[in-house]
Amino acid sequence: MKRLIFLMLPATLLYACNQSATNDSSKMEGNTKDTVASTQKVSDTLNIDIVQTSPNQARVLMENEHVRVVEYAVKPGEKDVWHTHPPRSSYVVSGGKVKVYSENGEPKISEVKTGASSWAGQGAKHYVENIGDTDIKIILTEIKSMH
Repeated sequence: MKRLIFLMLPATLLYACNQSATNDSSKMEGNTKDTVASTQKVSDTLNIDIVQTSPNQARVLMENEHVRVVEYAVKPGEKDVWHTHPPRSSYVVSGGKVKVYSENGEPKISEVKTGASSWAGQGAKHYVENIGDTDIKIILTEIKSMH
C-alpha cells in the first residue's frame, strides 16, 4: 500500500499543478514552460492590444506580416487603459513625465526623454498616465515574426 501511495503522489501533484495552471492564468504570468495549455493561457493573458483598449491614444501607422508600427500619444492628464506590448522597439518623438501603473507593484514615475530609443521584450500588463504638461508621442515597432 505504501508503494502504491508513493507511486501515485507524483502523478497527483503533476495533475494538480496543471489544473492550477490552466484554471488560474493570473498565477501563471511569466511562466510559459509548464504545459502547452498553460502556454496558451499565458499568451491570452499577456496579449492585451493597446490599439484595441486605448484607441484614443494608439493608432496603427503600418502593418504587415512581420511588424506593426503604432503611434502612441497621450496628452497631459490623460490615462490609457490596461494593456501589454509584444517585443518592440520604440522612439520617443516628444517626451514628458508619466506614471506607470503595473498590476505587479507600486506605480512608478518616469521621465520619457525626447529622442530616446529602446528595445523591450514582452511587456507586463500596465497602464500609463501623463502627469506632465507636455503631449507625449512615441512610435512603437512591434515584432510579429522573425522569419
